[in-house]
Amino acid sequence: MKKIILLFIVNFAFTIKLLACSYTPISFCETSETYSENLIVFGKIVSIDNNGIDFEIIDILKGQENKTIIRIWNGVDFDCNGNWSMTASELGELNETLIIILPKIVEKKNDWEVIGEYRRPDFFGYTPNLKVENGIISGLISGNVSYPYVEEQANYENFKNSWETNQNCSTVVLGIKNYESEETFKILTLSNNKFKISSNKNAEFKIRIFNINGLKIESNELVEKEFEIDLSKYSAGIYFINLTYENNKIHNFKIIKK
Repeated sequence: MKKIILLFIVNFAFTIKLLACSYTPISFCETSETYSENLIVFGKIVSIDNNGIDFEIIDILKGQENKTIIRIWNGVDFDCNGNWSMTASELGELNETLIIILPKIVEKKNDWEVIGEYRRPDFFGYTPNLKVENGIISGLISGNVSYPYVEEQANYENFKNSWETNQNCSTVVLGIKNYESEETFKILTLSNNKFKISSNKNAEFKIRIFNINGLKIESNELVEKEFEIDLSKYSAGIYFINLTYENNKIHNFKIIKK
């Protein structure tokens, strides 16, 4: 009987933790208004180590910073995804270009931090970074996640101009066309974990898979005709498939792993 009660308590605690870590993030624009005092920059990851990343600033969209290379330290773990859930390296890969809302360190919360530098922003309930590739921004720029995540895109110059003119995202034009993609790509559900993408074109295409937090979890270059996606090693939830083809035409799918 004691074992049964103990098992019930453990399962209940585990369930509560899962519920506590389940959330729907607000958009980048809404996050920027919530944390209006933070630095917002566009730049590139130039190095990665165990305690953080070095980030080269290309443009400052909001705030002030005199250094070209800034340090972004690992953040404070909110205890949803283990000890590494707030590592700065989760922001992106080496040489990847990003727009990030960065909190300045005004008091140390970790031994490795340096006051006056920056801490990895918190993904818990927010969207503090966007991906930039070939002049196109992708991510939850505005709106909500019930709208397909990577279909909300913007031209970087339009985005930058909105910040320079209004100090916010108010004039960003979203929704790049899908270029008749309904006829170009189809996605089939093979099982709860597996999906198949097929194309009626001979052109090669690139696949990127994002989780609901906007983190790229997988990518595959130069796929032809068909590609199977296996999400068995990932948790249940919403995932976003970004397909790039024919000189940066874009199509996106939202899939749900049950």
